[in-house]
Amino acid sequence: MKTLLAFSRQRRLWVCGWTAACTMVASHLGAQSVAPRITSEITNSEQATLKGSLHPMAQARFDAGRVPADTKLNGASIYFSRTAEQEADLQQLIAAQQDPASQLYHQWLTPDEFAVRFGVADSDIAKVTSWLEQQGFSVDAVSRSKNRVTFSGTVGQVEAVFGTEMHYFSVDGKTRFAPSTDISVPAALASLVQTVGNLSTFRPKPHVRLGRSATAPRPLFTSSQSGSHFLSPGDIAVIYDINSAYKAGYTGAGQAIAIVGQSEIYASDIENFQSAAGLPTKAPTMILVPNSGTPEVSSGDEAESDLDVEWSGAIATGASIYLGRL
Repeated sequence: MKTLLAFSRQRRLWVCGWTAACTMVASHLGAQSVAPRITSEITNSEQATLKGSLHPMAQARFDAGRVPADTKLNGASIYFSRTAEQEADLQQLIAAQQDPASQLYHQWLTPDEFAVRFGVADSDIAKVTSWLEQQGFSVDAVSRSKNRVTFSGTVGQVEAVFGTEMHYFSVDGKTRFAPSTDISVPAALASLVQTVGNLSTFRPKPHVRLGRSATAPRPLFTSSQSGSHFLSPGDIAVIYDINSAYKAGYTGAGQAIAIVGQSEIYASDIENFQSAAGLPTKAPTMILVPNSGTPEVSSGDEAESDLDVEWSGAIATGASIYLGRL
């Protein structure tokens, strides 16, 4: 069954950037190899601080107390950095793939091919996973691109291993948790580890929100009561000439649309939209993307996910809709 990926707008640039990075013809990969970078024993006696790992909202003025030590943390990840040579090579590759005159133009890499050139050596990954297990963590996955190891454990384990305290922070009426200081890792890993992710429930927020300002679009009003402009699924079908496809039997039946967002949604919101629009009530299938952290409803992103789910199902009325939370 074919699957159409419909990413929320906040993820599109990230996905395009990742795809852009994964390009090169296979014939150029044979001679590539990644040298090990861990040159000494991994011990907790010598620690190195990861500067910049403290979340900007994890401030003392927002502090709301310690997180219980037995709180489970799932889907935390150690992200590995690239060497200076790998980074220069990657930037050169990205430029070549965007050049129509280059032999590497639009030559896509699989994650495995990307790992051969830009990932971390297998021996280094083995040492990191062994160290994590020695600390009591469970290792959940190693990314195919070999630039991330995902693990799970408790708050107490994270605090002891990464040299921090996990605190709650109350910001704008909402409570999140995060490390209260920059985290640290064993000195033997300092040049290899870029950061440790998903230790926080703070989520990115969109930088641009359109409102009723002089620069925002102002549609023609169609409601004498609210002064707002409304479109129904039937209007969209007329505007974009979808009715001809419907008449030919194309409704999306037998297809799946996967939408990726960073907020959970309330199924009742989707059902209310479908009912108001005169559509059959059909709830989406909601899936937590593996190793992506703790699921929650985020008010800044929930509306985006709602819209994507509602309107994809309203246009492709016969398709199965899946919402994956990152």
